[in-house]
Amino acid sequence: MIIRAAVLGQPISHSKSPLLHRAAFTALGLDASEYERIELGSDDLEAFFAGHPDHTGFSLTMPLKDRLVELARAAGWRLDDTAALTDVGNTLVRFPERTLVANTDVQGIVRAIAPHLDNGERDDGAAASRAVILGAGATAASALVACRELGVSEVDFLVRNPDRARRVLTLAEELDITAGTGPLSRIAVADIVISTLPAEAVPALDWAPEFGGGVALDVAYAAESAFLAAASSHGLSPVGGTAMLVEQAVAQHELFYAAAGGVVTAEVRRTISEAMHKVMAEQR
Repeated sequence: MIIRAAVLGQPISHSKSPLLHRAAFTALGLDASEYERIELGSDDLEAFFAGHPDHTGFSLTMPLKDRLVELARAAGWRLDDTAALTDVGNTLVRFPERTLVANTDVQGIVRAIAPHLDNGERDDGAAASRAVILGAGATAASALVACRELGVSEVDFLVRNPDRARRVLTLAEELDITAGTGPLSRIAVADIVISTLPAEAVPALDWAPEFGGGVALDVAYAAESAFLAAASSHGLSPVGGTAMLVEQAVAQHELFYAAAGGVVTAEVRRTISEAMHKVMAEQR
């Protein structure tokens, strides 16, 4: 089995995806497989796909996630449930019988948070009922769907401009989640708090004093997170963005493996996960 894949985006030099996926290739014995890093803008995406028909699949980062779903709808490619709900895609996979566009960010967020919830031993994470999400962009949409998977029924989006939250508020209504917006200034008590903002865009925040538990995730994978430091000081379990990064990559690699003809068993999944977590830990 040989997998040819790449991560696409602009800028892309910082991406950890090649490190993660190549580690999985090595662990699985797929030494002839390749994973590249390619700088690419939205306007060039359609032509790029047409010019690279032999690739098994691609990981996509900003600014390509919205454009990927547009191309999928126009071409009649299959959208998985998460990509269809969020209108965001971060993965394209070419199976023999179809092309699939997926949003593994949702799985990444769920898998990163669930073990840290009060009932982390349960897969559904049903102890969570309320969440606060900083930001209202594409990643916030993924965070919202992940919160639904974790049992959340109420979400507050903290934003600078409420008009930009229309997309996520509409999605919340589709998901039957009660949602509203508030200023990016104070974080009220919640079971889950997620920052989808770049590290440099998170302002100093006023945290409610009543936190008695819960989980905070910063999707930015900076070496240090002032957001997570503050969350920890207020009693939340901090989860760094590398956890989400690795978990969404594991989900992507499972798709690449299946598209190349492999069977994703529990052992294969464990091998991929352990290899990616190990190589990321070695970078710290």
